[in-house]
Amino acid sequence: MQADRDRAQDELREKEELNFALFNYNPVLTVVVDTEGRVLKSNRAKLRSGDRLPDIGDVMYRDYAAGHEVDMYGAMMECIRSGVAKTFPDLRYKKKRLSVTVSPFPRGAIIVSQDITERVKAEEDRIQLIDGLQRALEEVETLRGFLPICAHCKRIRDDSGLWHAVEEYISKRTRVDFSHTMCPECTRTFYPELWAKQMHAHA
Repeated sequence: MQADRDRAQDELREKEELNFALFNYNPVLTVVVDTEGRVLKSNRAKLRSGDRLPDIGDVMYRDYAAGHEVDMYGAMMECIRSGVAKTFPDLRYKKKRLSVTVSPFPRGAIIVSQDITERVKAEEDRIQLIDGLQRALEEVETLRGFLPICAHCKRIRDDSGLWHAVEEYISKRTRVDFSHTMCPECTRTFYPELWAKQMHAHA
């Protein structure tokens, strides 16, 4: 009989140690609160995150982690009252972006929080890159196909029927800048003395 009690106590101790390890060493930031929203405990992930640990008895989202864009205290208390969990997938908190889930249980709630700042930043960068590539593609598409160009003055007609100088037309649709110069054939035709000097200098 005593051996059975000892074995049951050992099994219970092992389960408690496992549960403690699962909570304390879980990499996800976790805070447990009572039915009034007071902090009962928090895990080591809070300490590793560099955040200040909540004090036991602090009211969550009032004494600790106040200042969210939304009323997190009210949301937490509603979850505890209703018994329904709620997830906030992208919360701004100071300079961070967090994903927070409040999961009620009969004696309070478990609040898990993940810092998604880097992931959100990477997604925003990806969207900006795609937008930039899309704009570049649109610019390339604009310059594809036939361009109605005047055989005499070389101006280009746009889709609205307006005529533009080549430089103006292309500059509006690309990131190209123009610098004006003169090719050797035009120099020889329009400025023969200058062309002769250039030929003499290169001889």
